[in-house]
Amino acid sequence: MALIAVMTASTLLLALGLSLALTTTVETGIAANHRDGLQSLHAADAALERAVAELAATPDWDAVLAGAVTATFNDGRGAGIVGLPDGSALDLAGETNRLRCGTRAACGDADMDVVAAARPWGRNNPRWQIYACGPLAQLLPDAAIASRAYVIVWVADDPSENDADPRRDGQPPAVVDPRNPGNPGRGALWLHARAYGVGSRRTIDAIVERDARSPASRLRIRVWRETT
Repeated sequence: MALIAVMTASTLLLALGLSLALTTTVETGIAANHRDGLQSLHAADAALERAVAELAATPDWDAVLAGAVTATFNDGRGAGIVGLPDGSALDLAGETNRLRCGTRAACGDADMDVVAAARPWGRNNPRWQIYACGPLAQLLPDAAIASRAYVIVWVADDPSENDADPRRDGQPPAVVDPRNPGNPGRGALWLHARAYGVGSRRTIDAIVERDARSPASRLRIRVWRETT
């Protein structure tokens, strides 16, 4: 009987030890995923802030929307393949096409004008351009940024535009509405910032606009939200 009692107790203690080890392992994994996710979110926000600062100092946003002007933080791989921290590869051109028209294949104006749940503005649908991209560690010169994240910031015309010309900022409305003859999207841009970390990806959407009450070198962030 004593032997049976000892074996039973040993089995229970073994089960308890295994349970505690499993719980510790799972909790550690959850904490690591949470940490990596927050790092990626902060990386996306850092890239967004850098883009906002450079856009504030750029007087001609038409050139930005046309893809002719990009940020100084740009590794020049806007149409190439980049390696991500988790070992996978990202086709930047394909990802840009996915934002523009929902498919990774190249798409023209007719495809981008299609009304969809994510793009309900028709001829005013955004024509996304890569404005900034590169490893976060290279965001600041001579600075030690302990991150392996790769960040991208796309830019497009503000979706509230009504000029049917998403490659230019704030032209006269395509169809003049006597009740609202102006263009509410003039002087505003839509930014889509994303960071690819180790096993995590976080994205931020923001609408920025020139603010007459602020110095010319500053922009006001009208909308900031995390998206998927």
